[in-house]
Amino acid sequence: MSRQEIRRIIGFILALLLFGASLTPPVNRFLCLPSTARLVVGEQMTVSLPLPDAIKNRLRFSVGDTLQSTQPAVVVESEGEGYHLKAMKPGQVEITLKLWGLIPLKSIRVESLPPYRLLPGGHSIGIMLQSQGIMVVGFAPITGSKGQKYYPARDAGVEIGDLIIEVNGQPVKTELELAEAIDRQGQKRLKSSLLINRDEQQMNIDVKTGYCQETQRYRVGLYVRDGVAGVGTLTAWDPVTYRFAALGHVIVDTDTRQVIKMREGRIVSASIRAIQPGRPGKPGEKIGLFDREGNISGRIISNSHFGVFGVTDGKLENNLYSSPLPVAYAHQVKKGKAQILTVINERRIECFDIIIEKVYPYRRNGKGMVLRVIDERLLSAAGGIVQGMSGSPIIQDGRIVGAITHVFLNNPEKGYGILMDTLLEEMNDYQVFSRQIAQ
Repeated sequence: MSRQEIRRIIGFILALLLFGASLTPPVNRFLCLPSTARLVVGEQMTVSLPLPDAIKNRLRFSVGDTLQSTQPAVVVESEGEGYHLKAMKPGQVEITLKLWGLIPLKSIRVESLPPYRLLPGGHSIGIMLQSQGIMVVGFAPITGSKGQKYYPARDAGVEIGDLIIEVNGQPVKTELELAEAIDRQGQKRLKSSLLINRDEQQMNIDVKTGYCQETQRYRVGLYVRDGVAGVGTLTAWDPVTYRFAALGHVIVDTDTRQVIKMREGRIVSASIRAIQPGRPGKPGEKIGLFDREGNISGRIISNSHFGVFGVTDGKLENNLYSSPLPVAYAHQVKKGKAQILTVINERRIECFDIIIEKVYPYRRNGKGMVLRVIDERLLSAAGGIVQGMSGSPIIQDGRIVGAITHVFLNNPEKGYGILMDTLLEEMNDYQVFSRQIAQ
């Protein structure tokens, strides 16, 4: 038998031994150790390694702190058949399991997260956004002296979704300012020079003004909108910084479906007067009014893909919770029973039972959870999740775990929720909230 054949046989035998070893419970459990883990400061994770003492006594955990600090963010303690990984302070560490303290066998990157406590929301709020420019949402014909209809702005190249910034070098912020500026140009028999923002690029378009017999003024044939207003739900509030998160999703223009590029925005109290129940194929909605007697007011700083964020003018109170609750990170959210906080009558926050059916911890699209309403009162009053509930906080095991974002079109009893990890990142975004200081 040649030396090459002997090597092949030995290699085959070793491969069989390794394969057989991988099927044993201790080795299989070792191979299945995670490569990454997340812990909140004070939380610990147990790594169980039921190996023979002859092997276990030769294993060592090595902790390397990526922040290069004297005290590691995570410490490792040996106990019984396993080890405890305990988060001591915020940071990241690389924990490596080594044989004889020299040969690396497995590495786990552990992220230690800071604890947060926020006052849960559930408050019904009115949301008002003024856009950066006046958005073109449609074309409106001008009726001439002989009844003919024409569209000067469309024919000149203006498109739906364009943002009008200036007219003849003068900034315009409202629909009324735009209409008056165009009418003045028309009375002088002059064209209106519109400064347009389209796809982040600015351009000037000269539009001939026309006298409309129906409105008795000069126009360019556009439907425009300078902002939006509606009712939503506040998710959480920070009693230290007064920052808030609400809605759970971005606000878009109802006609163009384009994201509202915000110039300024406000939140105020809202009162729910009625609910149009949802049914398959037709989502329901809360019917509410802005409430001047309420005690909620604040400035919106950001209209992001994950909701609206800002700062309140004063303190907030929740009739169900007198103190803040801890915030759960994605790894702490589980399938099972939970509750949502929302308003279905006037301004009173109520608690309703739901089931978290699925959790997607790595999704960052506002659909990190699938929810199902099981509360008979809410099903009877609203049919499940309705428009206006977006932003309603989700509570599980005494922690805020996320907020409602979407309803299933064909099943209003079910919907999506966003995880609090994403909302915390937005609430703690220095660049976003530094605008508040500059203004």
